[in-house]
Amino acid sequence: MPASARDVMRPVPFFLAEGDDAWTAARRLFETGQTGVPVLDAGRRLVGVISQSDMASYLRERARLAPDFYAEPERDPMPTPPGTTVGRLMSRVLVQVPEDMPLAEVERHMLRRRVQRVLVVRDGEVLGVITTLDLLRAR
Repeated sequence: MPASARDVMRPVPFFLAEGDDAWTAARRLFETGQTGVPVLDAGRRLVGVISQSDMASYLRERARLAPDFYAEPERDPMPTPPGTTVGRLMSRVLVQVPEDMPLAEVERHMLRRRVQRVLVVRDGEVLGVITTLDLLRAR
C-alpha cells in the first residue's frame, strides 16, 4: 500500500470560481468525469469545494418546492433561476491534509469528517485531491 497522501493524490484537473454559473460548472464536472473540484474567490484564494452532491442537493430542494408537474404538464416545473452560482451551492468546509500524511491517517481523517474527498496541500497550495475511490484503488 502507498505510504502517504502524496502517493495516492491526483492532480486537480481545474478550479472553478465562486462567481461561475452553476449550470456551466455542472456541465464541466459531467464532461470531465469529476465528482468535485476546488473553488477560488476573486483573489484566487481557496474558499470551498463544489461537488455533484452539492448540485443534487440543490436540485432535490428545488423539486420539493416545485409545483405539481402533473397539474400543468406543459409547463416547466422548475425553470432555472438566473444567477445561480457555484458560490451559492458549494460547500465551504475545506478538508485538507498535508502531502506527507500517512494514508491510514488520511482514511481516519475522512471517516471522522464524513467526507468523500480531501485536498492535499503544501504551504497552503493545493497539490491534488484524494477521493474515497482513490483510497480503495490504493489497497
